[in-house]
Amino acid sequence: MKIQFFTVALVLVVAFVLFRLNRTAEPESQILADVGAEIEVVICSATSARTSSLRNSELVANIVNGLPDSVQVLLLVSDRASFETNSGNNRVKFIELPKKTDISIWPQDPFIVVGTPDHKKLITPCVFDREDDHIMPIGLGEMLDIPVIRSELHFEGGNIVSGEEAVFIGFNTIAINSKLLEVDAAVIRSKFQKLFGRRVIVVGEEQQEVTHIDLVFTPLPGNRIAIADSRLGASLMQNLLDNNPEEMASFEQQAENNFFGRADITELADQLGNSIVRPAVVGKAQENIKASIAAGDQLDAIAQQMSEAGYEVERVPALVPDLTLQRKQSGKEKTNYPFLTYNNVLLEERNGTSVVYLPQFDCPTLDNAAAERWAEMGFKVKTISGFSTSAMYGGALRCCTKVLLRKPSSK
Repeated sequence: MKIQFFTVALVLVVAFVLFRLNRTAEPESQILADVGAEIEVVICSATSARTSSLRNSELVANIVNGLPDSVQVLLLVSDRASFETNSGNNRVKFIELPKKTDISIWPQDPFIVVGTPDHKKLITPCVFDREDDHIMPIGLGEMLDIPVIRSELHFEGGNIVSGEEAVFIGFNTIAINSKLLEVDAAVIRSKFQKLFGRRVIVVGEEQQEVTHIDLVFTPLPGNRIAIADSRLGASLMQNLLDNNPEEMASFEQQAENNFFGRADITELADQLGNSIVRPAVVGKAQENIKASIAAGDQLDAIAQQMSEAGYEVERVPALVPDLTLQRKQSGKEKTNYPFLTYNNVLLEERNGTSVVYLPQFDCPTLDNAAAERWAEMGFKVKTISGFSTSAMYGGALRCCTKVLLRKPSSK
């Protein structure tokens, strides 16, 4: 299904971004934090509406409409002709990648934004072999005339999040680099600190069950961190299953029907001709509730680790499905059941108010509980719908939307 997108005032948008990215550099280059001032520019990517098994054009439209009108969206596409446009809006700028480039919908992972408020650069891992996503930072760099620097380190952006004073990196990323580069973990941590300009805190002390921490871990303003509570999510889902099976059935059926973007499509072939079959979701709640309870041990250990490090820890509900069923496809660890994460968010300070842009998964019981929890934590909640399909591929709002620019801090 095609969705209408917006054409752009090319010269104005690019001139604005270039001006903000390339003004005279200031000292102390740092990773762009996941908290802070108003968001000005974000990056999304859209797979071809003609060739992809995950047709996300409608989801990107939800993101565009869910963010403030002042936020510019740079939309990476490799099949521009498949997207209809509307000449009445200049918020979205299409950045065309080479035709037939096979990109995913996850611009969060193949690069990190580092620099000063007015002078940015894109840092890429030494190798990034998920589809053709390594082309994303190259296309951005060429369009915006900003440097793209290849690191010696291995990483994915989803396993790196940054607060105001520290950058948090999942255990697996440190361990993988230590093994491949044949140096101690402390050396790897020091390399990341130098690369990102902030002290590094390693999240977890054992192999991660959830391989991207941005699904379960969110730095907040001040000395606070929000960590997923998969036991709470399991409890809410069990209550839903016991007391409102109709809502549960509706949620599961919608997740299953929308797997390929249309309910009448049950099977597609990938670019290699391999068959992709729509997974059975209906009736799988109980086994995934059990899996979510089991995931609680590691999440509780991370919460304890952060508390001992001096952070005030908040917990938000999550439904962590059976990750033993995960299999690599489109760059994420696809499950046979939606991963309902309310940590994979965008945060900003706007007009003196802390704002969270919160993904919604068409499961009112968990969606509403998460919105209430974020409000209790002091945030103005702005919900963005339509993430039940991406949840089957192990990603949500932050995975789909990478912040490129924030307003300079007024502090």
